[in-house]
Amino acid sequence: MNPTKGYVLLKDYFSEAEIDGYRNECQSFLRTGPVCVSRINTDLVRDYVHPRSHDKVGRTYRIYQYLHNEHSERTTEFFNKALGLRDDIEQAWMDNPQYREEKQKLQNYIIVTKYITDTGHLPAHRDYDGPAPFPLLQCLVLLSRIPQDYTGGDFLLRTRSGMTLSLADDIGATKGDLLVFDKTLEHSVELVGPGTSAAQGRWSVLIGARAIRDSRARSFAKRLLYSHPLYPYTWPIAKALRLMGVPV
Repeated sequence: MNPTKGYVLLKDYFSEAEIDGYRNECQSFLRTGPVCVSRINTDLVRDYVHPRSHDKVGRTYRIYQYLHNEHSERTTEFFNKALGLRDDIEQAWMDNPQYREEKQKLQNYIIVTKYITDTGHLPAHRDYDGPAPFPLLQCLVLLSRIPQDYTGGDFLLRTRSGMTLSLADDIGATKGDLLVFDKTLEHSVELVGPGTSAAQGRWSVLIGARAIRDSRARSFAKRLLYSHPLYPYTWPIAKALRLMGVPV
């Protein structure tokens, strides 16, 4: 991959069966998995569901999956297929000590996102603004198909040259393709509408998201304050602590 471009698309990287099998497992977990309304990054946290919104309107449901947890053989192979390619690309920059150090201190994890029809979208943002001298890469896979499963919901990627590209129209990605892109690139997801002939909605997965690990104290506080079924009772405490500047 050319670092100045910041992304590469691999067409038909996953088969229809691989995509549907993985998404079906995620749909089942979304119904039954534990719920927490904060992101937790440690080497011990279990997979969980996060009803996530940037405001007070329901926008998305996320599933956070961690590589240290046990998953089905199908899911493990799905992760490894994407991460193996990403790691092969990044190997070209591993001789740089600053890049290697930055990569090693971040925790790899997976974010599955189910967008709520008619309200789901994602504001423009960057996932990384650290000192790595070469791209830290992450992999995006669409798990449902436009327009059958959803309309709208386009993923927009702002390149290093300042151009904003449509994932569907400019890059040409669809269900099963693999987009590998630099975490520093600004991206967003437009408002999601209903599909024309199916009810899956908009599903996608970001494989190889990375973040700094939480301290033991902070991860314990997050689990205590933000996990269901206690969250309706503990959120005032969490809010008060945040107003006091306590990082929870």
